[in-house]
Amino acid sequence: MSSANSHLTSSLLDSDPLSLATDAMSCELVNAAVSHQLRTSLTSIQASLGLLQSGKVHPESDRGQRLLDIAVNNAQRLMRFTTALEADASLLGSGMPAANLARLRLESELDAAWEYQEFEVFYQPIVCTRTNRIVSFEALVRWQHPQRGLISPALFIPVAEESGLIVPLGEWVLEQACRQLRLWQEQFSTPEPLAVNVNLSPRQLSHPDLVERVQQILQRTGIAPKCLHLEITESALISDSEAAIAMLHQLKALGVQLYLDDFGTGYSSLSRLHELSVDVLKIDRAFIAQQQWSLVCGILYLAAGLGLGVVVEGIETPEELERARNIGCYRCQGYHFARPLGAAGATGLLRRYNGQACQPNRPQGEDWQCKSCC
Repeated sequence: MSSANSHLTSSLLDSDPLSLATDAMSCELVNAAVSHQLRTSLTSIQASLGLLQSGKVHPESDRGQRLLDIAVNNAQRLMRFTTALEADASLLGSGMPAANLARLRLESELDAAWEYQEFEVFYQPIVCTRTNRIVSFEALVRWQHPQRGLISPALFIPVAEESGLIVPLGEWVLEQACRQLRLWQEQFSTPEPLAVNVNLSPRQLSHPDLVERVQQILQRTGIAPKCLHLEITESALISDSEAAIAMLHQLKALGVQLYLDDFGTGYSSLSRLHELSVDVLKIDRAFIAQQQWSLVCGILYLAAGLGLGVVVEGIETPEELERARNIGCYRCQGYHFARPLGAAGATGLLRRYNGQACQPNRPQGEDWQCKSCC
Protein backbone atom coordinates (compact mmCIF):
# COMPACT_ATOMS: atom_id res chain seq x y z
CA MET A 1 0.00 0.00 0.00
CA SER A 2 2.92 2.31 0.41
CA SER A 3 3.14 2.61 -3.35
CA ALA A 4 -0.13 4.51 -3.31
CA ASN A 5 1.04 7.33 -1.13
CA SER A 6 3.31 7.85 1.84
CA HIS A 7 0.48 9.55 3.73
CA LEU A 8 -2.00 6.69 4.03
CA THR A 9 -4.55 6.39 6.80
CA SER A 10 -6.58 3.24 7.42
CA SER A 11 -9.48 2.52 9.72
CA LEU A 12 -12.19 -0.09 10.19
CA LEU A 13 -15.62 1.24 9.29
CA ASP A 14 -17.34 -1.87 10.57
CA SER A 15 -16.61 -5.47 11.32
CA ASP A 16 -16.04 -6.09 7.63
CA PRO A 17 -15.01 -3.08 5.49
CA LEU A 18 -11.59 -1.46 5.81
CA SER A 19 -11.40 2.28 5.10
CA LEU A 20 -8.30 3.72 3.46
CA ALA A 21 -7.78 7.48 3.16
CA THR A 22 -4.96 8.91 1.05
CA ASP A 23 -4.12 12.15 -0.72
CA ALA A 24 -3.85 10.38 -4.04
CA MET A 25 -4.43 6.84 -5.20
CA SER A 26 -3.22 5.71 -8.57
CA CYS A 27 -5.44 3.95 -11.05
CA GLU A 28 -2.79 1.26 -11.32
CA LEU A 29 -3.17 0.41 -7.64
CA VAL A 30 -6.94 0.42 -7.74
CA ASN A 31 -7.15 -1.83 -10.77
CA ALA A 32 -4.33 -4.16 -9.74
CA ALA A 33 -4.81 -7.47 -7.95
CA VAL A 34 -4.05 -7.07 -4.26
CA SER A 35 -1.68 -9.46 -2.62
CA HIS A 36 0.62 -9.43 0.37
CA GLN A 37 3.11 -11.60 2.13
CA LEU A 38 1.54 -13.21 5.19
CA ARG A 39 4.35 -14.75 7.28
CA THR A 40 6.02 -17.15 4.91
CA SER A 41 3.17 -17.84 2.52
CA LEU A 42 1.85 -15.62 -0.25
CA THR A 43 -1.87 -14.97 0.28
CA SER A 44 -4.04 -13.62 -2.51
CA ILE A 45 -6.73 -11.19 -1.43
CA GLN A 46 -9.81 -10.38 -3.49
CA ALA A 47 -11.30 -7.01 -2.72
CA SER A 48 -14.33 -5.03 -3.75
CA LEU A 49 -13.51 -1.35 -3.47
CA GLY A 50 -15.82 1.58 -2.91
CA LEU A 51 -14.10 4.87 -3.64
CA LEU A 52 -14.74 8.39 -2.43
CA GLN A 53 -12.71 11.29 -3.75
CA SER A 54 -12.85 13.82 -0.94
CA GLY A 55 -12.51 17.00 -2.97
CA LYS A 56 -16.07 18.08 -2.12
CA VAL A 57 -16.83 16.17 1.06
CA HIS A 58 -14.76 15.09 4.06
CA PRO A 59 -14.71 11.29 4.35
CA GLU A 60 -15.25 11.42 8.12
CA SER A 61 -18.34 13.64 7.91
CA ASP A 62 -21.82 12.14 8.12
CA ARG A 63 -22.31 12.68 4.42
CA GLY A 64 -18.90 11.22 3.62
CA GLN A 65 -19.67 8.11 5.64
CA ARG A 66 -23.03 7.73 3.91
CA LEU A 67 -21.43 8.05 0.48
CA LEU A 68 -18.76 5.53 1.43
CA ASP A 69 -21.45 3.13 2.61
CA ILE A 70 -23.25 3.52 -0.71
CA ALA A 71 -20.05 2.85 -2.67
CA VAL A 72 -18.98 -0.11 -0.53
CA ASN A 73 -22.40 -1.75 -0.52
CA ASN A 74 -22.66 -1.51 -4.29
CA ALA A 75 -19.10 -2.74 -4.71
CA GLN A 76 -19.81 -5.79 -2.58
CA ARG A 77 -23.00 -6.48 -4.50
CA LEU A 78 -21.35 -6.12 -7.88
CA MET A 79 -17.99 -7.65 -6.82
CA ARG A 80 -16.11 -4.97 -8.72
CA PHE A 81 -14.89 -1.44 -8.23
CA THR A 82 -17.55 1.16 -7.67
CA THR A 83 -17.66 4.77 -6.64
CA ALA A 84 -19.69 7.45 -4.94
CA LEU A 85 -20.60 10.58 -6.91
CA GLU A 86 -17.41 12.47 -6.02
CA ALA A 87 -15.11 9.76 -7.34
CA ASP A 88 -13.58 10.08 -10.78
CA ALA A 89 -15.41 7.78 -13.18
CA SER A 90 -12.08 6.90 -14.81
CA LEU A 91 -11.21 4.84 -11.73
CA LEU A 92 -13.94 2.41 -12.64
CA GLY A 93 -12.25 1.12 -15.74
CA SER A 94 -14.34 -0.67 -18.32
CA GLY A 95 -15.91 -3.13 -15.90
CA MET A 96 -18.72 -0.92 -14.57
CA PRO A 97 -21.91 -1.05 -16.65
CA ALA A 98 -23.26 2.37 -17.57
CA ALA A 99 -26.64 1.64 -15.96
CA ASN A 100 -25.00 0.76 -12.64
CA LEU A 101 -22.82 3.85 -12.76
CA ALA A 102 -25.85 6.05 -13.51
CA ARG A 103 -27.74 4.57 -10.58
CA LEU A 104 -24.79 5.09 -8.23
CA ARG A 105 -24.50 8.68 -9.33
CA LEU A 106 -28.23 9.22 -8.82
CA GLU A 107 -28.11 7.65 -5.35
CA SER A 108 -25.23 9.89 -4.33
CA GLU A 109 -26.80 12.97 -5.88
CA LEU A 110 -29.99 12.24 -3.95
CA ASP A 111 -28.01 12.32 -0.73
CA ALA A 112 -26.54 15.67 -1.73
CA ALA A 113 -29.98 16.96 -2.73
CA TRP A 114 -31.28 16.11 0.73
CA GLU A 115 -28.38 17.89 2.40
CA TYR A 116 -28.67 20.99 0.20
CA GLN A 117 -32.50 21.13 0.33
CA GLU A 118 -33.13 20.72 -3.39
CA PHE A 119 -36.56 19.14 -2.93
CA GLU A 120 -39.86 20.97 -3.27
CA VAL A 121 -43.47 20.00 -2.70
CA PHE A 122 -45.89 20.45 -5.60
CA TYR A 123 -49.67 20.19 -5.34
CA GLN A 124 -52.29 18.79 -7.73
CA PRO A 125 -55.97 19.49 -7.01
CA ILE A 126 -58.75 16.99 -6.46
CA VAL A 127 -62.00 18.62 -7.55
CA CYS A 128 -65.61 17.95 -6.61
CA THR A 129 -67.34 18.08 -9.98
CA ARG A 130 -70.74 18.73 -8.41
CA THR A 131 -69.63 21.98 -6.79
CA ASN A 132 -66.64 22.81 -9.00
CA ARG A 133 -64.56 23.34 -5.87
CA ILE A 134 -61.18 21.98 -4.87
CA VAL A 135 -61.67 19.59 -1.95
CA SER A 136 -58.06 18.46 -1.56
CA PHE A 137 -54.55 18.72 -2.97
CA GLU A 138 -52.25 15.77 -3.51
CA ALA A 139 -48.74 16.63 -2.31
CA LEU A 140 -46.04 15.45 -4.72
CA VAL A 141 -42.30 15.77 -4.13
CA ARG A 142 -40.14 17.25 -6.88
CA TRP A 143 -36.35 17.43 -7.17
CA GLN A 144 -34.93 20.65 -8.56
CA HIS A 145 -31.44 19.61 -9.65
CA PRO A 146 -29.03 22.57 -9.87
CA GLN A 147 -27.72 21.48 -13.29
CA ARG A 148 -30.44 19.28 -14.78
CA GLY A 149 -33.57 21.04 -13.58
CA LEU A 150 -36.63 19.08 -12.47
CA ILE A 151 -35.95 15.35 -12.31
CA SER A 152 -38.83 12.95 -12.79
CA PRO A 153 -40.06 11.28 -9.60
CA ALA A 154 -40.21 8.04 -11.59
CA LEU A 155 -36.40 8.16 -11.64
CA PHE A 156 -35.53 9.14 -8.09
CA ILE A 157 -38.37 7.80 -5.92
CA PRO A 158 -37.44 4.10 -6.47
CA VAL A 159 -33.80 4.91 -5.66
CA ALA A 160 -34.81 6.82 -2.52
CA GLU A 161 -37.00 3.88 -1.52
CA GLU A 162 -34.14 1.42 -1.91
CA SER A 163 -31.57 3.58 -0.12
CA GLY A 164 -33.86 4.44 2.78
CA LEU A 165 -33.83 8.17 2.08
CA ILE A 166 -37.56 7.94 1.40
CA VAL A 167 -38.25 7.77 5.16
CA PRO A 168 -36.88 11.22 6.13
CA LEU A 169 -37.90 12.65 2.75
CA GLY A 170 -41.46 11.38 3.12
CA GLU A 171 -41.71 12.77 6.63
CA TRP A 172 -40.50 16.16 5.38
CA VAL A 173 -43.11 16.14 2.58
CA LEU A 174 -45.82 15.27 5.10
CA GLU A 175 -44.92 18.15 7.39
CA GLN A 176 -44.54 20.66 4.55
CA ALA A 177 -47.92 19.64 3.13
CA CYS A 178 -49.64 19.95 6.50
CA ARG A 179 -48.12 23.38 7.13
CA GLN A 180 -49.24 24.55 3.69
CA LEU A 181 -52.71 23.15 4.30
CA ARG A 182 -52.96 25.11 7.54
CA LEU A 183 -52.16 28.32 5.65
CA TRP A 184 -54.82 27.56 3.04
CA GLN A 185 -57.43 26.74 5.65
CA GLU A 186 -56.78 30.08 7.35
CA GLN A 187 -56.91 31.95 4.04
CA PHE A 188 -59.93 30.27 2.42
CA SER A 189 -63.18 29.63 4.22
CA THR A 190 -65.04 26.62 2.82
CA PRO A 191 -68.17 24.69 3.91
CA GLU A 192 -66.01 21.59 4.37
CA PRO A 193 -62.35 21.97 5.46
CA LEU A 194 -59.79 21.65 2.69
CA ALA A 195 -57.69 18.48 2.91
CA VAL A 196 -54.30 17.29 1.71
CA ASN A 197 -53.31 13.89 0.30
CA VAL A 198 -49.83 12.56 1.03
CA ASN A 199 -48.34 9.35 -0.36
CA LEU A 200 -46.81 6.69 1.87
CA SER A 201 -44.20 4.41 0.31
CA PRO A 202 -43.82 0.71 1.22
CA ARG A 203 -40.73 1.52 3.27
CA GLN A 204 -42.52 4.25 5.18
CA LEU A 205 -45.46 1.96 5.85
CA SER A 206 -43.12 -0.61 7.41
CA HIS A 207 -41.29 1.93 9.59
CA PRO A 208 -42.04 1.34 13.29
CA ASP A 209 -42.20 5.06 14.12
CA LEU A 210 -44.65 6.00 11.36
CA VAL A 211 -47.76 6.41 13.52
CA GLU A 212 -45.91 8.43 16.15
CA ARG A 213 -44.37 10.70 13.49
CA VAL A 214 -47.75 11.33 11.83
CA GLN A 215 -49.31 12.14 15.19
CA GLN A 216 -46.49 14.56 16.05
CA ILE A 217 -46.82 16.38 12.73
CA LEU A 218 -50.57 16.73 13.20
CA GLN A 219 -49.97 18.21 16.64
CA ARG A 220 -47.24 20.59 15.46
CA THR A 221 -49.22 21.90 12.51
CA GLY A 222 -52.65 21.98 14.15
CA ILE A 223 -54.29 20.04 11.31
CA ALA A 224 -57.43 18.06 12.13
CA PRO A 225 -56.70 14.36 11.46
CA LYS A 226 -59.71 14.04 9.12
CA CYS A 227 -58.07 16.62 6.82
CA LEU A 228 -55.03 14.42 6.27
CA HIS A 229 -55.50 11.76 3.60
CA LEU A 230 -52.72 9.17 3.44
CA GLU A 231 -52.37 7.30 0.16
CA ILE A 232 -50.92 3.81 -0.16
CA THR A 233 -50.53 1.63 -3.22
CA GLU A 234 -51.55 -1.98 -3.48
CA SER A 235 -47.89 -2.91 -4.00
CA ALA A 236 -47.09 -1.58 -0.51
CA LEU A 237 -49.11 -4.47 0.93
CA ILE A 238 -47.28 -7.29 -0.83
CA SER A 239 -44.11 -7.94 1.20
CA ASP A 240 -45.69 -8.18 4.66
CA SER A 241 -49.40 -7.70 4.26
CA GLU A 242 -50.30 -8.57 7.86
CA ALA A 243 -47.90 -5.98 9.29
CA ALA A 244 -49.05 -3.41 6.72
CA ILE A 245 -52.71 -3.98 7.60
CA ALA A 246 -51.89 -3.62 11.30
CA MET A 247 -50.14 -0.32 10.54
CA LEU A 248 -53.16 0.90 8.57
CA HIS A 249 -55.41 0.16 11.54
CA GLN A 250 -53.12 2.22 13.79
CA LEU A 251 -53.14 5.12 11.34
CA LYS A 252 -56.91 4.86 11.06
CA ALA A 253 -57.14 5.14 14.85
CA LEU A 254 -55.54 8.59 14.61
CA GLY A 255 -58.55 9.79 12.63
CA VAL A 256 -56.81 10.26 9.28
CA GLN A 257 -58.41 9.17 6.00
CA LEU A 258 -56.82 6.28 4.10
CA TYR A 259 -56.78 6.10 0.29
CA LEU A 260 -55.89 3.06 -1.81
CA ASP A 261 -54.03 4.56 -4.76
CA ASP A 262 -53.87 3.22 -8.33
CA PHE A 263 -56.68 0.81 -7.54
CA GLY A 264 -57.20 -1.92 -10.11
CA THR A 265 -53.57 -2.23 -11.22
CA GLY A 266 -52.05 -3.95 -8.17
CA TYR A 267 -52.25 -7.28 -6.47
CA SER A 268 -54.71 -6.91 -3.60
CA SER A 269 -57.40 -9.54 -3.36
CA LEU A 270 -60.88 -8.05 -3.54
CA SER A 271 -61.90 -10.43 -0.76
CA ARG A 272 -59.42 -8.69 1.57
CA LEU A 273 -60.33 -5.15 0.64
CA HIS A 274 -62.52 -4.75 3.71
CA GLU A 275 -59.51 -5.58 5.94
CA LEU A 276 -57.49 -2.56 4.81
CA SER A 277 -59.50 0.10 6.68
CA VAL A 278 -59.37 2.35 3.62
CA ASP A 279 -61.92 5.10 3.08
CA VAL A 280 -61.45 5.90 -0.61
CA LEU A 281 -60.36 4.08 -3.77
CA LYS A 282 -58.38 6.04 -6.37
CA ILE A 283 -59.08 4.60 -9.80
CA ASP A 284 -55.88 4.43 -11.79
CA ARG A 285 -55.44 6.78 -14.73
CA ALA A 286 -54.83 3.83 -17.05
CA PHE A 287 -58.55 3.00 -17.05
CA ILE A 288 -59.36 6.50 -18.31
CA ALA A 289 -56.53 6.62 -20.84
CA GLN A 290 -57.71 3.29 -22.30
CA GLN A 291 -61.37 4.34 -22.17
CA GLN A 292 -62.29 1.34 -20.02
CA TRP A 293 -65.41 2.94 -18.62
CA SER A 294 -67.19 -0.36 -18.00
CA LEU A 295 -64.43 -1.31 -15.55
CA VAL A 296 -64.71 2.10 -13.90
CA CYS A 297 -68.44 1.47 -13.45
CA GLY A 298 -67.64 -1.89 -11.87
CA ILE A 299 -65.28 -0.27 -9.37
CA LEU A 300 -67.90 2.36 -8.55
CA TYR A 301 -70.43 -0.41 -7.87
CA LEU A 302 -67.91 -2.25 -5.68
CA ALA A 303 -67.03 0.90 -3.74
CA ALA A 304 -70.69 1.73 -3.14
CA GLY A 305 -71.29 -1.76 -1.77
CA LEU A 306 -68.38 -1.39 0.65
CA GLY A 307 -69.27 2.15 1.65
CA LEU A 308 -66.10 3.62 0.13
CA GLY A 309 -65.55 6.87 -1.70
CA VAL A 310 -63.96 7.07 -5.15
CA VAL A 311 -61.53 9.46 -6.84
CA VAL A 312 -60.89 9.12 -10.57
CA GLU A 313 -57.38 9.97 -11.71
CA GLY A 314 -56.23 10.93 -15.18
CA ILE A 315 -59.05 13.25 -16.28
CA GLU A 316 -57.44 15.23 -19.09
CA THR A 317 -60.25 16.39 -21.39
CA PRO A 318 -63.73 17.93 -21.03
CA GLU A 319 -65.17 14.80 -22.64
CA GLU A 320 -63.57 12.55 -20.00
CA LEU A 321 -64.86 14.81 -17.25
CA GLU A 322 -68.40 14.69 -18.64
CA ARG A 323 -68.22 10.90 -19.00
CA ALA A 324 -67.04 10.58 -15.39
CA ARG A 325 -69.90 12.76 -14.18
CA ASN A 326 -72.45 10.76 -16.14
CA ILE A 327 -71.49 7.49 -14.47
CA GLY A 328 -71.35 8.98 -10.97
CA CYS A 329 -67.69 9.93 -10.48
CA TYR A 330 -67.83 13.19 -8.59
CA ARG A 331 -64.27 13.54 -7.34
CA CYS A 332 -61.72 13.83 -10.10
CA GLN A 333 -58.05 14.61 -10.57
CA GLY A 334 -55.98 15.20 -13.66
CA TYR A 335 -54.41 17.64 -16.10
CA HIS A 336 -57.84 18.91 -17.14
CA PHE A 337 -57.92 20.80 -13.85
CA ALA A 338 -54.21 21.46 -13.38
CA ARG A 339 -50.79 19.91 -13.49
CA PRO A 340 -48.89 19.72 -10.19
CA LEU A 341 -48.00 23.26 -9.09
CA GLY A 342 -45.73 24.87 -6.55
CA ALA A 343 -47.33 26.33 -3.43
CA ALA A 344 -47.77 29.78 -4.98
CA GLY A 345 -49.37 28.40 -8.14
CA ALA A 346 -51.65 26.12 -6.14
CA THR A 347 -52.73 29.08 -4.01
CA GLY A 348 -53.72 30.98 -7.15
CA LEU A 349 -55.63 27.96 -8.41
CA LEU A 350 -57.41 27.63 -5.08
CA ARG A 351 -58.41 31.28 -5.23
CA ARG A 352 -59.85 30.74 -8.71
CA TYR A 353 -61.86 27.66 -7.74
CA ASN A 354 -62.76 28.38 -4.12
CA GLY A 355 -62.48 32.14 -3.84
CA GLN A 356 -66.20 32.50 -4.44
CA ALA A 357 -69.09 30.08 -4.29
CA CYS A 358 -69.43 28.25 -7.56
CA GLN A 359 -72.04 25.53 -7.14
CA PRO A 360 -74.15 25.34 -10.30
CA ASN A 361 -75.63 21.93 -9.41
CA ARG A 362 -76.36 22.69 -5.75
CA PRO A 363 -79.83 21.51 -4.68
CA GLN A 364 -82.13 23.68 -2.63
CA GLY A 365 -81.99 23.42 1.17
CA GLU A 366 -80.04 25.10 3.93
CA ASP A 367 -78.42 21.92 5.26
CA TRP A 368 -77.23 20.59 1.91
CA GLN A 369 -73.63 19.51 1.48
CA CYS A 370 -71.97 17.24 -1.01
CA LYS A 371 -71.54 14.35 1.43
CA SER A 372 -70.91 11.77 -1.27
CA CYS A 373 -67.83 13.47 -2.62
CA CYS A 374 -66.69 16.28 -0.31
